[in-house]
Amino acid sequence: MKKEPAVDKLIRNLIDKHLFEISLGLLILISVFIRFKLAPNTELSPDYDFYYRDWVEFYRQNGIIKGLSNAPGDYYVPFNVIYALCSLLPCEAWVPLSIIPAACELVSAFFIYKIFYFLTGRKRASVFAGVMTLYLPFVIFDGALWKQVDAVYTCFLMIAVYKLLQQKYRASMIWYSVAFAFKLQSILFLPVYLIIYIIGGFNGEDNHENESGKKTGFSILEFLWIPVVYLIAGLPEVLAKHGLRATYFAYLDQTAELDSEGYGMVSFFPNIYNWGFDDHYKLLSTAAVMVLAAVLVSISVFCYRFREKIDRNKVLYLAIWTAWTCVILLPGMHERYDYAMLILLTPFAIMVRKKIVPFMVIANICSLIVYGITLFGADIIDIAYVSVFYVASYLFVTADIVGILNGGNERSEA
Repeated sequence: MKKEPAVDKLIRNLIDKHLFEISLGLLILISVFIRFKLAPNTELSPDYDFYYRDWVEFYRQNGIIKGLSNAPGDYYVPFNVIYALCSLLPCEAWVPLSIIPAACELVSAFFIYKIFYFLTGRKRASVFAGVMTLYLPFVIFDGALWKQVDAVYTCFLMIAVYKLLQQKYRASMIWYSVAFAFKLQSILFLPVYLIIYIIGGFNGEDNHENESGKKTGFSILEFLWIPVVYLIAGLPEVLAKHGLRATYFAYLDQTAELDSEGYGMVSFFPNIYNWGFDDHYKLLSTAAVMVLAAVLVSISVFCYRFREKIDRNKVLYLAIWTAWTCVILLPGMHERYDYAMLILLTPFAIMVRKKIVPFMVIANICSLIVYGITLFGADIIDIAYVSVFYVASYLFVTADIVGILNGGNERSEA
């Protein structure tokens, strides 16, 4: 029998011993390569040519200090600082504006692994779940093609959720506050913190890390981290003499844009307002916010009634569900605003609650269709029909979590 060459023997030994690690490394490298090939395209982004590139050029022409004193755009200070720092690099603006979200996507993937390893104790499956989020179409398109920054605040949200599940409430609130200082859309995850406070914490479970299973809550004073971090984050513009009102009222100005810039009740997001309500923002917007408030109050009362049943898995499910509720009912939602919710829902359905996998898949398909419309100009399916499937998936998930808390099947089905 012919002797196997030494190089082949070495390769086979490596495969036998480290197949998982090799596959993992290849998957990460391939995800980076995909972004590398997509990033140079700036023509498909509806915002890069009109906003982001001009903002970076503004800081190049005026310098960081003078630029921050007259900060362009409507983002809050942390993102303005990022655009200012990008102006220092001797390259096209799209280069750092593609690298930054890609790096944050890797951070999110790591903490998604940490979240599901903490919940399930299944290390390899959790690592795979984290890496596979790098291949979700909306994740790839949002950063690499759109040059959007949703990955940035989301990575801080993933850290916050991980700390929340560990019942490290102060650390979780601080990380959540950082996410909020980057993007107003982080407010979609505020309801879960309010619910956990109202019910007095949640039941921990003994797991592979041998942590205590006792129920612990946190003080309402922890919510003060949100304005504290927000105020600190605004200091670069304040010190640059941008003005207190112009700096700290940025989020209030953003909400006013929904009316002044004609976004209407919805902007390419597949929620209920695509069913003939889009053009009636002045009439319906306040009522819509009040309806959401009433729904969240009802959810809080329901959770308080069944508070003894709420453990780590259900806290994560609550975070996903309440964030999804917000984007379904809030006016002015854009096509990207379910980014953080969907990046959690996808591995949660696969790793923890297989019963909702079909609805998770539908939600991802709806997201893909929406990105096809906004980025690629595809006009195959009317957004009103996409909304039917998206809202139906939300309602099925709602029925599932209500059934779980109300004494239904609680098996993880993992």
